[in-house]
Amino acid sequence: MKWTAAKVGFLIGFGAAIGQALFKIFPPPAYGICIACHVRDLTNWVIFKIFPNFYGKFVGAPISAKFPLLTIVGVIIGAFLAAKINKEFQLKTMRIWWQRPETEFFWGMLVCIGALMMGGCPIRTTLKAAYLDITAIFGLISIFIGVILGCKVIKFLVRKNVYHL
Repeated sequence: MKWTAAKVGFLIGFGAAIGQALFKIFPPPAYGICIACHVRDLTNWVIFKIFPNFYGKFVGAPISAKFPLLTIVGVIIGAFLAAKINKEFQLKTMRIWWQRPETEFFWGMLVCIGALMMGGCPIRTTLKAAYLDITAIFGLISIFIGVILGCKVIKFLVRKNVYHL
């Protein structure tokens, strides 16, 4: 049997639903797959295990105090395995003069801080906007503008032959 992304996704989703039912894990409403929120919650869980006195001071989602959210670990392991299986994994260096590791780290931190301020991932932001949450509506508009500006910058760089896709 050939494993496709759809088959593996269905199998993992089904397994996650069974695990949720067996261990009685109830995530908060509109809790999608958010790299920013799940890293925060995994970090909270680790901190609570090391320093139990911090419980109640830095709780993102209450579930993070009870159960480790391993979404980010699964995403990293899954991406690594998919790249190895498809022979696409290779270590790369920065290709563009303005790409520097410390700059990229800073931009990544800003993205995560912005995501946490807006309530999480685009899926959660969209769900909250559907409930007419003004912060989520502002966040959704900001995401839309950011995507358009990002596409324009990449198009400009490709035309100038600075960035090779």
